[in-house]
Amino acid sequence: MVSLVVHQLRRTNPELVPGDAGTLDTVRHANIPAERKRGLLEIVWRQAGPQTLLSIGQGISDFDYDPIWHAAIRSASPALFFDKWRRFEVFAHSRNRLRIHLAHEKSALFQRYTVDGGTPTPPENLLICGLIIALLERIGCIGLRCDMRLDRGAVYRVLENGRFRLPADAGSLVTTAWTLDWQSFSPRAESMAAVEPPAIPLPTPCDPSVEATIGAVVRLLMVDVARQWRISELARDAGLSTRSLQRRLGGAKLSFSQLVRLVRIQEACRLLRASDVPITAVGFCAGFSDSAHFSRDFRASTGLTPSAFRELSVPPPGAAPQPAC
Repeated sequence: MVSLVVHQLRRTNPELVPGDAGTLDTVRHANIPAERKRGLLEIVWRQAGPQTLLSIGQGISDFDYDPIWHAAIRSASPALFFDKWRRFEVFAHSRNRLRIHLAHEKSALFQRYTVDGGTPTPPENLLICGLIIALLERIGCIGLRCDMRLDRGAVYRVLENGRFRLPADAGSLVTTAWTLDWQSFSPRAESMAAVEPPAIPLPTPCDPSVEATIGAVVRLLMVDVARQWRISELARDAGLSTRSLQRRLGGAKLSFSQLVRLVRIQEACRLLRASDVPITAVGFCAGFSDSAHFSRDFRASTGLTPSAFRELSVPPPGAAPQPAC
C-alpha cells in the first residue's frame, strides 16, 4: 500500500515524497509502522488535498508485478474480489478493516472499523475507498458510482462518470462508510487468462480421459489460484457435474481437496523461489485461508517451513540444489 502511495506521489506531487522513500522496501518488509503510514497520508490530505488520496488507487495498473494486486485483479466477479479482500485482512492481521455487504449483484455497502476499538482516520478511509474503486474498475465493473454521507445526513456523490469530486469542506464527509454501485460487469481478459499450470503427479498407468480432465481443472484452478474454490464451481467451469468430477479425480486417486492443496503448494513454491514478497503474501496469493493453515500444509507437504524453503531455494555457489515441492 505504501509503495503505491509513494509511486503515485512521485508522478503527481513529487514534493510530498518522503526523503527516506528509498528505504521503504515494502516488498521485502511489509510491516511499516502504522504511525508512519498514517503520518504520510495526513501530509497528503493537508498539502495535496483529500481528492489526491481518492485518486491514488488509479495507479494500480502499474503494479501488476505485485502478487497481491495480481491476485486481486484476477477476480472473476466483485463477490470473489470482496472475499479476497476480507481474507487478506485476516492474513495480514490488519488493525483497520473493511466490512463489506454485497446488497445485490450491482451494489455493495462498505464500512471501515478497527479490531481494537480505535477509529480509522479520514485519509486512510479515502485511500481505501479509492483503491476499492480502482480494483473494481480493473476487474470489469462499468459505470461505478460512489456515495458518502455528510455529517448533517445528506448523501454526497463522490464518484460519477469516472470523476471524483468532494465538497468544499471535505471534513464534513463521513468517510467511515460508503456505497458503491455499478451499471454492469464484464470480466476483463486478464482475469480469465490461465497461467502455466504445475505438473500434478498421477498414477501410472492413468486413463487418458482422467489425465485430460485433471489437466483441464488444474488450468482452471490456475486462472485464479487465490480464489477459495468450491468443487461445484470447478465442475461447472469444466463442463462436468460435481459427481462426474469426483469420479474423474477418484480415477487419479485424488480428492478435490487433495488436488487443490497440491496446486496451492506448487504455487507457493513458485512464489517463494521467484520473489521476495513477505511469507504472508505468498500464503494469501496461493489461496490458503490463513497463515496458520499455510504454514501447516506447507510443512506437511515439503518437510520445511516456508521461510526455510525460501532460504534453501537460492543456495550459495557449490551448495546443494534447490528443494523440490
